Amino acid sequence: EKFNKKNIILISDFLTSILYFILFLYFKNSNSLIFLFLISLIINIISKFFEIASKVLFSEINTSETLEKYNGLQSFLENTVMIIGPVIGTYLFTTFSFNLILIIVSLSYFLSFLQELFIKYEKITNLSKEKSSFFKDFKEGINYIKSKKIIFNFFILAMFLNFFIANNDEIINPGILIKKYQISEKLFGFSVACYGLGSVVAGIFIYYNKKFKLLKKLKLLFILNSFLMCLLGLLSIILFKYNHYIYFVVFIFFQFLIGMITTFVNVPLISSFQKNVEIEYQSRFFSILSFFSNGLGPLGVLYAGYLSSYIGADVTYIIDNIAIIIIVCLVFNNIKEAVVN
Repeated sequence: EKFNKKNIILISDFLTSILYFILFLYFKNSNSLIFLFLISLIINIISKFFEIASKVLFSEINTSETLEKYNGLQSFLENTVMIIGPVIGTYLFTTFSFNLILIIVSLSYFLSFLQELFIKYEKITNLSKEKSSFFKDFKEGINYIKSKKIIFNFFILAMFLNFFIANNDEIINPGILIKKYQISEKLFGFSVACYGLGSVVAGIFIYYNKKFKLLKKLKLLFILNSFLMCLLGLLSIILFKYNHYIYFVVFIFFQFLIGMITTFVNVPLISSFQKNVEIEYQSRFFSILSFFSNGLGPLGVLYAGYLSSYIGADVTYIIDNIAIIIIVCLVFNNIKEAVVN
């Protein structure tokens, strides 16, 4: 909270550009994978600084009325890039050398740095400038989250979502389509694109939406999303005896719907955090959220992989989403009680 968020974003992109350029210079004369892993680790750390700073900056330069709208636009742009990115990446890797690609990536980050210079932003000056330790700040952030009952319940819900749902891309979806239904990896990639397309459509809807208050429908959207995932797992069991491409068509249609609803959930949830968490705590809040989410994600993958090896990815999918529905009902019941009290 003590640092200018625009400066953090600028420094992050500039350093990333420099690191990719260093990789370019290094790989002209050597090809050590250890050095590549080290630079990749540093870039990932920098990207987390960028992610957290950009969320807080987004809160500061928007009003509470425009946050959801522009988060929807951001979701649209991010998912559009996720769809066309692999296509562009494939073209670049088949056309140019690895060293030239490193230069292109470095230049892209530098252009991003130049564009960010024009962001109109003034740091809020009434934030505390007292010196404090990392652990003291971390503890204060935890205590703040625990003291805000509604925020705390949504925080817990986000943790469970990362544990039960974040494993879909690595374990559940390939476990059903590739391992069980023997669908090719190319067609599996198409199913991923359909999910992204659903997210793009949802992002456009949120940007232009002025009628529906998605936050008020959040519980229903959570349950509907998990219900669709349960149904998709059940259909995997039912349709297995038929032509496998029948289920594939069903799967990509469901992925489109799930992509839409997931965005309808994520955007108002993030917007709610940005509206309701005070600016002086937002950096710590999103840092703690990222810390626990990144910790639970791999555990969720480990759990899903272990369970899927015994009962199948589709049955695991059903169990995960039944658990999510139960947790959503409990969390929203706690939120309702907190509002009443």
